[in-house]
Amino acid sequence: MRKYIIGVVLGLLVGAVLYFVQPIQWKGQALVRVGQISQSQSQSQSQSQNQNQNMFSIEPLSTVVERLKSRSFVLAVAERAKRSEIEELLNVDKGSGLTIKPVRNSDSLIISVVNPSSELVQASIDSVVAELLSKHDAILIAYQADIRKELSRLELEIDVLSKRMDTLIDSMTIASGKPAEERGLAVGFEVIAIQHDLDYKLNRASILRESISSANIRPTSLIEPTSISQQRIFSTLLRACLFGALLGVLLSVLWGRWIRQEGRIQR
Repeated sequence: MRKYIIGVVLGLLVGAVLYFVQPIQWKGQALVRVGQISQSQSQSQSQSQNQNQNMFSIEPLSTVVERLKSRSFVLAVAERAKRSEIEELLNVDKGSGLTIKPVRNSDSLIISVVNPSSELVQASIDSVVAELLSKHDAILIAYQADIRKELSRLELEIDVLSKRMDTLIDSMTIASGKPAEERGLAVGFEVIAIQHDLDYKLNRASILRESISSANIRPTSLIEPTSISQQRIFSTLLRACLFGALLGVLLSVLWGRWIRQEGRIQR
C-alpha cells in the first residue's frame, strides 16, 4: 500500500510540474461567411413575367480556400499587418500555422491561426480577415461597375428605340389623319419589331438594376468577432495532477509486479 501512496504523491508532483512547464500555444479563430449576389431571371408566360432568384457566391468556397493559402495573399496580409513574421507563419510550404475549414452545408469558413505569440496570432487573424473582406469588396465593386456600364449602354439604346418608335407612329398618319395603307403596313411591322426589342431591353435593364440593389447583394462578413484562446496539453492544473496520479499508480503496480517477479527468480 505504501508504494501506491508514494506513486500517487510523486505522480501529483510530476503532473504539477508538467502543467507549469508545458508549452502554450495561442489559437486565433474567425468565422467568415462568403458573400452572395442574387440575380433575377425573367421568363415571359402569357404576357406576364415571373422572376426566379439565383444565388451566386462572390467566390466558390474552394476558390476562397486556395486564395487564403496563396503566396500573394499571405504577402498582402503581412504587408497589411506590418509584420514580416506573418509571412513565415502563414506559409503553407513551411508548416503553416493557418488552417481553413469549410462549415458543412453552408457558405461559411472557420479560419484559424496558431502560434506561441498571442500578439502575433491576433495580428495575423485580424489581417487575414481584413484582407479577405477587402478582396471580396473589390470583386463586388468591379461587378457593380460592369452592371452599371451595361445599364448605361441599354439606356442609350432604349432612348434611341423610343424616339424611333415615336417617329414611325407619327409617319403612319397622313395629314388628313387617315392611315396610309401601303406605308402603314410596312411601318406597322417595324413598330412591332421595335416594340419587341424595346420590351426586352427594358426588362433587361430592370433586372440589372435589381441585381445591384443592396437587397440583392450580401457582402462577405465576419459572423462573430475574432477570438483568441490558449491551447494546452492540460487545460487545468487539476487535470495535470490527475494524469500524474494515475501515472503514478500505474508505475507503482508495474513496480510491484517487477519486484515480485524478481523475488521468484531469486528463489
